[in-house]
Amino acid sequence: MDSNKGDERPDKPNGERPPLPRGLEHVSNVFLSRSQATHATPETPPTPPAEQPVSKPADPPVTVVLRPCSFSSREPLAVLLKKQAGAIEEGLKAIDSNIPCETSGAIDVLAIDSKNQLVVIDLEDRPNDALLLRGIDHADWIVRNSSIVRRMYHSHPINFALPPRLFLVAPDFSPLFQSVVGHVAPLQIECLKYHAITLSGGTGIFFEPVLRNNP
Repeated sequence: MDSNKGDERPDKPNGERPPLPRGLEHVSNVFLSRSQATHATPETPPTPPAEQPVSKPADPPVTVVLRPCSFSSREPLAVLLKKQAGAIEEGLKAIDSNIPCETSGAIDVLAIDSKNQLVVIDLEDRPNDALLLRGIDHADWIVRNSSIVRRMYHSHPINFALPPRLFLVAPDFSPLFQSVVGHVAPLQIECLKYHAITLSGGTGIFFEPVLRNNP
């Protein structure tokens, strides 16, 4: 008997892999299945980062050259203050204008402030010391005729327990004017200079508080 016959093994068909040891066959199948899944799934292209908004540089500030101009009429100034009384004090609202009085001409503008206190506004288109006398007389007229004023402006929430205030508006005030205003009591008086300025679309008005007495 040929001793080599016991070692002879049947030939395997070409291309057939020899069986793997026990346990390794399962491990190889796991790696093969993962590799096939990786090749079968196409790669997802990376999401491009969100574009950051590009901030535009702020426009540089514009410098405007202003020039003074003449403003030699009371009427346009009175119309302006009737529409925009808040230009001389915040909360100020005009309720009437050109109110006739007996001795010193008409009150240019009548307004109420944020405390519902009456405000007499008198104007001049040139420095004039008589503006002070006219304004004081108008404030006195309001006090002496409070019953008439109540009926005239009953629709406005006016606090008649407070005396009227007086605003005097002019392009300038003399030293005598300013000295006398400081001694007038108990009437509260405020003096404002107005400046007319040339603008591209017309004329601008700037109000400058210059004097206020403390009664």
